[in-house]
Amino acid sequence: MRAITVSEFGAEPELTEQPVPEPGPGEVLVRMNAAGLNPFDWKVIDGAIPDAVFPLIVGTDGAGTVERAGPDVTGVRPGDPVFGQFGDPRRGRGSYAEWAIAPEGAVAPPPQTIALSEAAAVPTAGTTALNLVDRIGDAHRLLIVGATGGVGTFATQLAAARGITVVATATADKADLMLALGAAEIVDHTAGPLAGQPAAPVDAVIDLVSDTEGLRGLLPVVRPGGTVLSPVFAVPEEGLPGVDAANLLNEAGAERLERIAREIDAGRVRVLIGDTVTLPQAPVALARSRAGRARGKTVIVI
Repeated sequence: MRAITVSEFGAEPELTEQPVPEPGPGEVLVRMNAAGLNPFDWKVIDGAIPDAVFPLIVGTDGAGTVERAGPDVTGVRPGDPVFGQFGDPRRGRGSYAEWAIAPEGAVAPPPQTIALSEAAAVPTAGTTALNLVDRIGDAHRLLIVGATGGVGTFATQLAAARGITVVATATADKADLMLALGAAEIVDHTAGPLAGQPAAPVDAVIDLVSDTEGLRGLLPVVRPGGTVLSPVFAVPEEGLPGVDAANLLNEAGAERLERIAREIDAGRVRVLIGDTVTLPQAPVALARSRAGRARGKTVIVI
């Protein structure tokens, strides 16, 4: 089968021929329709998972049709469309391939109202956003830093659908998009320190991009006892003064995938695709993402 692989950490990804994997107990073999590109994909190439196995097939997210089920699989059958997470660097497995393996619990039926290729863009970004918005609880006013990215656009929509007032960071050219997604207020992060921009304090901050010092700079806009969340692990071990601050390690799984699919099918969440590329074009798309030049979510059609 064709797959995008790397031979060692730091190597250039390339299109290679690999054997079709066999599903083990509790696993399914999926004929891939598309893969979704995440920054984590090139971070794995750079060594984020030290005990990865080579050759390593790149990629985590994807969608396709179940071809074969291994022993002990009970809820998924051949012919079922699924979307979910296929990455397992410690076994050399990934989603940028014509065939991919996933545990049964890592996939779910895709949303019915979008194409299967679009569903490939959802798993990591959508479930991360869902977990973040769940974590802020009963916050009434939320600042999302990095709102125009994949996780940010999902989080903006999910929070707005729950009646939360969303303050979103965006440059002027993306302000209309964020307002259309449900943001109530836009702050331009290129116009000066964010601490001086929101019109009123916020109850919670979801910061998708800042380092620790960036998080500290936001504390003046958070009410005492408010919540500050970072999925990029910028909250220091000692926490942040005056707020409930935490790093969030995303957990996906079938239940959360089903929840985000329901949000999409109910019309509360749109999936925004910036670029669609073919499998041979995936290395160039990875380079664009690494350089910060990706335009929204990238889908790799296989």
